Amino acid sequence: MLRHLRCTASIFVLSYTVLTAQAAQPEVKDARLKLELVAEQPDIVTPVGATFDHKGRLLVIESHTHFPPKDYPGPKGDRIRIVEDTNGDGRADKFRTFYEGTRATMSLTTGPDGWMYVATRAKVFRIKDTNGDDVADKEEEVARLETKGDYPHNGLSGLTFDQQGRLLFGLGENLGEPYKLIGSDGRVLAGGGEGGNIYRSDASGKQLEKLCTGLWNPFGICVDPVGRIFSVENDPDSTPPCRLIHVVPGGDFGYQFRFGRSGKHPLQAWDGELPGTLPMVAGTGEAPCDVLPYHGQLWVTSWGDYRIECFVLRSVGASFRAEREIVVQGDDQFRPVDFAVAPDGSLYFTDWVNKSYPVHQQGRIWKLSWKTAPEPTAWPAVTEGEKLAETARQKISWDAFNSLEPFTHQAAVWGLAQHGTVGDLAAKYWATATERQRQGVLEAARLMTPTTQQRDELIRLGLADSSPEVRLLAVRWIADEKLTDFRPALDVQITAGVNSVGLFQATLAAIEWLDAGRASNLSKNPSREHYLLAALANPKTPAAIQTMALRVLPVSQEGLTIPQLIQFTTNENSEVRYEAIRTLALSTAWPDQAAQRREALLRLVQDEQLHNNIRADALLGLNGDLSNDKDAVQKLVESKSTLIRDVSRRMWPQSDADKPQLSPEGATETWMKAQTGAGDVGDGWRMFFGPFAARCGNCHTLQGRGGNVGPDLTTVAVRMDRKRLVDSILHPSREIAPQFVPWVVELKDGRVLTGLSQGLSEDAKSERFVGTDGRRFEIAVSDIESKTASKQSIMPDGLDKQMSKQELYNVIRLLEVTAKTPKS
Repeated sequence: MLRHLRCTASIFVLSYTVLTAQAAQPEVKDARLKLELVAEQPDIVTPVGATFDHKGRLLVIESHTHFPPKDYPGPKGDRIRIVEDTNGDGRADKFRTFYEGTRATMSLTTGPDGWMYVATRAKVFRIKDTNGDDVADKEEEVARLETKGDYPHNGLSGLTFDQQGRLLFGLGENLGEPYKLIGSDGRVLAGGGEGGNIYRSDASGKQLEKLCTGLWNPFGICVDPVGRIFSVENDPDSTPPCRLIHVVPGGDFGYQFRFGRSGKHPLQAWDGELPGTLPMVAGTGEAPCDVLPYHGQLWVTSWGDYRIECFVLRSVGASFRAEREIVVQGDDQFRPVDFAVAPDGSLYFTDWVNKSYPVHQQGRIWKLSWKTAPEPTAWPAVTEGEKLAETARQKISWDAFNSLEPFTHQAAVWGLAQHGTVGDLAAKYWATATERQRQGVLEAARLMTPTTQQRDELIRLGLADSSPEVRLLAVRWIADEKLTDFRPALDVQITAGVNSVGLFQATLAAIEWLDAGRASNLSKNPSREHYLLAALANPKTPAAIQTMALRVLPVSQEGLTIPQLIQFTTNENSEVRYEAIRTLALSTAWPDQAAQRREALLRLVQDEQLHNNIRADALLGLNGDLSNDKDAVQKLVESKSTLIRDVSRRMWPQSDADKPQLSPEGATETWMKAQTGAGDVGDGWRMFFGPFAARCGNCHTLQGRGGNVGPDLTTVAVRMDRKRLVDSILHPSREIAPQFVPWVVELKDGRVLTGLSQGLSEDAKSERFVGTDGRRFEIAVSDIESKTASKQSIMPDGLDKQMSKQELYNVIRLLEVTAKTPKS
């Protein structure tokens, strides 16, 4: 439920004797609901898991072992308390201990045949009261975790049952430590470093299997009325937002602890960015602890944002996206943790109250109920996309592999892994498979149990494939299993000329991982600058690596100088020259070298031996330098080259005729009809990165260049057809990706700021944001009055009023060609 601090419990100085300020009553945002306090300290303290038992009584885990302060007066072990209201006045008045003595107790749920299921960090077990004295007297182990990992809340958690009576539970990232998870029948599942997983077994712990991977800490897991599984994970460290996940068999959601905590490593994904990984349903508030299907929506507790959220599901292919609504909002003395639905349908939840990690002798239990009986709300029925995916899981379905919808493709992967033969993957399927099918073959092979020979053959095929996506899957496999025998093959990948930035950075990261056994902190070193600068400085570095280094290094990178870039503009390799010219044009740092930069760019623009597109790209860099030089501008706007003349007049309009001929606002379909022909990709690049209306590069990355405020658009045309691309530009707020939902932050001094959350600071005392202008700012948590998810994209509206149809089309064509999926 709480953010992983990079410190030990010993540094905490908060005392359990210090009471917090009087908390304000949480605000209920839905007028149909009312919120009532059921119990509070000293009757109940630091409550976490909750459930109603077979007799309709509320059972609550009372935590006493989560970093207890010195001389803590509470029990030495955690307790499960029976909480009852015996006189019907709405307040609990009877508290008894049903079970006690555990450590790092996380979750509690009601199982079949009178059993109560409990998850601690190290084991899942079930308990029962056999003699009716309200004290558990029978205990059976369901599963146990053997590991050196001992952090309180990144082990086992998240108990629930599916419609077939099978038990589901999660395992957190465990700080990357090796582990063995052992079921009651002795079955062992081992791992380490791969991030969090969700497991399934029968009710007694037999037939243990891993259901999915790539999570952080899956604190909350639920099964909806039609059998879908959802989870929330706590928490994403430096990569907001936390995620609401649609769990499917064999799913990989992209996070791996072995590659660092940041979630920003080239071999990590957060929203399906890497081939073989799946996207989230939605981003949640900070530190979600539980998820529950309730009245047609998914309800989530957000410990870190002090609120209860609900999510309205919207079908997308074989899965969902969701819109968030806030149901209850409190202040920083409101820390909801776990839900429990009462027999009368009302919703109870526990409240940790204090932001302190150490147990602190405070706590509350709340009841949320309907003022009047609500109209029945239908749960989303199984969609046609889900039916197609389920069919693909039941057999080998090659057509489903070709789907660009990730959950449909992944269902086909699971079907092949379950029903195929690993020996056929290379010998029988590879040669005639499409690109998406070859991706699926590699993904399925990793879910199967290939021999070393079979594995190595598939990896070699993957590395030799024409598709960057397939090669990236092979690189991921090598890195994940640390297959050092393939280290020379990674050198070949780099030096042969990798034309995909994602593949280049992933391969570079894999090399680092194999060589050093570590992953760079990419929040401080986002493009592995230490390696790339050295590669540029070494004249023996292959041209392919120098080309990529120039493309992915930030244009203001310390250590990359104007003289060095100018030298590269005369390199014997044409690709190196071109990338150096573009980097020089986009660079804005080094004021002391501005005159040298201007002179070099002007010389390039005037060099008629160069291709006009190269000259025009260099021209972009002179926008600010020549604004006050009328003679230089006049020569450019009268250039013999039509392209140089047109770009110059776009930058420095001489009359209204030089301004873009804009069209009246129209629907997406209207714009679509005007988009025909090959377009001008070079002009699209200049519109993307240049000083014109779009300025896409201020916020978006394309092939390694640009900002990181919005999503990377390098492969966006793989995921979207042309209509969706146009629609996303004309109507950016119509569909906002979960990790790019802006927040409207109201401060206690009355100011209102808007930005994308970048997570809490290291000491959790402030929250970092990126504003609508791309600038970063930080707000003290104590200064925040409220935070509300905005329905307005951080991307500005009205670009159709600032670009001509042809300019928009050129940007679309740039994105399509960059992704190597041009649309007719």
